[in-house]
Amino acid sequence: MLPRLFFLIYWLSTFVFGFLVPAFLGGTLTLRRWYIKNVHRLFVYCDNIIKERKHLLGLDDKEEDETESVHSPRLKRRHLPSYVEDDYHDVLEPSFGFCDVAPLVMNGISSIRDDQVTNRFYSQEKDLWNMLTRTSIHPVFMSHRLNIIWFLSLVWRWGWLLPMRILVFMAAMFWLLVATAILLVLPRDAVWYEKCYEWMMCLVFRLITHSFSAIINFHNPENKAKNGGICVANHTSPLDAVILHYDNCYSMIGQRHGGLLGFVQKVLDLTASHVWFERGESKDRQRVIDRLQNHCIGANDKPSKNHPVLIFPEGTCINNTSVMLFKKGSFEIDTTIYPVAIKYDTLYTEAFWNSSEQSIVRYLIMMLTSWALVVNVWYLPPMKKGPNEDAIAFANRVKSLIANKGGLVDLQWDGMIKRKKLSERIRQSLMDLERIQFLENSVLPRNISHGNLSNLSNNSYGNLKDAAE
Repeated sequence: MLPRLFFLIYWLSTFVFGFLVPAFLGGTLTLRRWYIKNVHRLFVYCDNIIKERKHLLGLDDKEEDETESVHSPRLKRRHLPSYVEDDYHDVLEPSFGFCDVAPLVMNGISSIRDDQVTNRFYSQEKDLWNMLTRTSIHPVFMSHRLNIIWFLSLVWRWGWLLPMRILVFMAAMFWLLVATAILLVLPRDAVWYEKCYEWMMCLVFRLITHSFSAIINFHNPENKAKNGGICVANHTSPLDAVILHYDNCYSMIGQRHGGLLGFVQKVLDLTASHVWFERGESKDRQRVIDRLQNHCIGANDKPSKNHPVLIFPEGTCINNTSVMLFKKGSFEIDTTIYPVAIKYDTLYTEAFWNSSEQSIVRYLIMMLTSWALVVNVWYLPPMKKGPNEDAIAFANRVKSLIANKGGLVDLQWDGMIKRKKLSERIRQSLMDLERIQFLENSVLPRNISHGNLSNLSNNSYGNLKDAAE
């Protein structure tokens, strides 16, 4: 009886003083950073074991030979048609044969396989094995030491971290209900109501981040969104909104969901002016634009005192390797835009939510059983639309700034292609641009000039702009 009581007291004290108290006080746990450092050391140790086993099995020598063969001149000559007379005139004859088609077909197949768009909707590969069974690397059976470490990590994440994190998450949901009930009773015209609202709501989201053992590194907090502005960020996960609510309050605009996420949306609606819409409803689209206009611009064109609006212009989750096309709606409002770049460390968890394959409950379980949530948030300088700048150009300028700061790839493709097919006009224009980039990066045949490519590129960009408008 006494050992069970002692274990229960120890478990509850760890839960209260290790999770709840730091969350209520708003402090950052030094223990959490120490934990991340040791987890990284464990990853490096396992990686050294894998390299050692590969060396004994002779696998590393094969990989080096393959790498050298890729960069060998012989392979380069095989990928060039015989009519190319550049630096290879000494080994290639300017004649045409049926075998000359093979390099072009090989390059085309490689471009399809290495598609830079569709692979943004799947989890990215890891440099180190993080001992999560959902990764594509499975070197467990290389060594008995790896077997033991993997089993102990499984017990640690599922047997200890998961129950503790579920309790913290339940405490966050309970506090959300309590805070909503208190805010509904308090008078909204009171001077101290906004301060009370910000403290209670930020505490809810801090508790949620503590349930994932999150380490959030904020950069340039002086550029945080102010009242009446619009905060735009790249979108990877529903946790993006939770992370940004850690130290600031927002009015959110997004898609209406069902289940647990829909319940949270309904509760949040009771105390703040959030806007949820259905993508297929054209009336909802116009209603969102009108609400956004009224929210950001005060009476008599005075600065609005409403909370800044949080929008993810991509409209869907991307795997945090790139930034896709920003919708122009939020950039048509005459107000200040506050860009934010969010970058997750995928070594400790995969924060990307593939909503077409995962439910929100399955996604939360995946996150709760991960090692930790490590993320960097950059608050970028506020931006305003130029005098002769349209909404599309302004959106692309903001998107490029976010991509450069977060180390992400700037893509012109619409992220919604994973949900619906593109129109034939947009698809043809994008295919023309892809073909132009392929030809410019390779050796051009004699009958194609760079001037023709530039004219074709301008026409394709013009078709894309017309289609976006």
